[in-house]
Amino acid sequence: MTRLARITPLGTTLSLLLLAVLPARAAPPSKRVCVEIKLQQASEEVAGEAPGRQAGAEQATGKAASETGQAAEKASEEDFAARRERVEAQIQNLLQAHPASTPFLPLGQSPLAYLKRLFEHFVTHEKGYEAVQEDCQERIVVELYPLTEGWTAFARYSGNGREERVDQLYAEEISQFAERAVEALLGDVPISATIKRDTVLRADSMKSAQRIQGTHHFILNLGTQVRGGRFDTAPADPTATVSDTLRVFSPMTIAAGYRGRFENWGLEAVAQVGIGTSRTAAKSNQAGGHIDFGGDVGLALHFLHYLQPRGIHSFYWGGGANFELLWFSAIKPVGVRNDDDRSLLLGGGLDVDLLCGWEFMRASAVQFYLQGELNLPAYVIDNEDNYGAIHTWFPTLSVKLGISF
Repeated sequence: MTRLARITPLGTTLSLLLLAVLPARAAPPSKRVCVEIKLQQASEEVAGEAPGRQAGAEQATGKAASETGQAAEKASEEDFAARRERVEAQIQNLLQAHPASTPFLPLGQSPLAYLKRLFEHFVTHEKGYEAVQEDCQERIVVELYPLTEGWTAFARYSGNGREERVDQLYAEEISQFAERAVEALLGDVPISATIKRDTVLRADSMKSAQRIQGTHHFILNLGTQVRGGRFDTAPADPTATVSDTLRVFSPMTIAAGYRGRFENWGLEAVAQVGIGTSRTAAKSNQAGGHIDFGGDVGLALHFLHYLQPRGIHSFYWGGGANFELLWFSAIKPVGVRNDDDRSLLLGGGLDVDLLCGWEFMRASAVQFYLQGELNLPAYVIDNEDNYGAIHTWFPTLSVKLGISF
């Protein structure tokens, strides 16, 4: 303990010497920011005809009308001044806040003066910034455009060029607006990203009711498919047993539904039916087990993107999904056929669809389109009974010709 007591004063002395020798690290200087609030007065075109507007026209009348023109110009100036005074009086009336309706506005103060002070307050509280009245390095300019109630506010910061807007700002919201605008401008983020629980503005909840109307069409199409998979298949010898073989079917399709076009985008919802076009005779497979494709029904929903939405014709591409139910038939062996020589096997699930197409004659009442689809099942057909079995993936390539009206 005695030895430690002797060393401690020496360590303290060394620490003091180091602090004296090493230079103190100064904090970086704060950016000096000026705040300016502008109330946009009515323009000359709104307040009245600008003085001197008639002077150019008067010169064309010649010297004979000079005195008349001077009198008219003077009258125009007086009329303009009177109109301007009326507009400014209306704007000043908007700025007079009533204590009962705006409890957060100091008595006797205008929103402009209070808003400027609030901006200076929040700028100074941002780390690395200081609000000043002169000798500023950067500038925040807030422009207020009077509305029947409140203002449309634009705020711009010269340091990074960011500008933010609030469509309708009320007098009782200027404190929340100042806090959020300063954070957005100095932090270079959208003002919508600065919402806090206690700084929500009414403008944050305002939604525009205007919507793209689009055009709506009933569609009808005919087409064909190429579907492939591995199925039990009868050999050339009618008495031989079936073998697993890769086979391709080409059913025909018919579909009806709805197609909506909304500028660059479109939506398609259709119900479709596929009908198998080939069937092996039961006598060609006496041992049974041969599988044939009977058809399918499905409901599809597709989203489209047009390359030329306003053109007379346009290519498009898209994707979506199709829920379908498929049916197959299995040939029974000769000894158990009785009244029916085939059994029914079902399968189905969700397909992922990729498509492209071409719409043409779009200016006519009846329009046409040619569409190709790649249908990729998200499932494997797996079903069997006493007479046949299916276990395969069954993708499809489709080509359709349709009309819409």
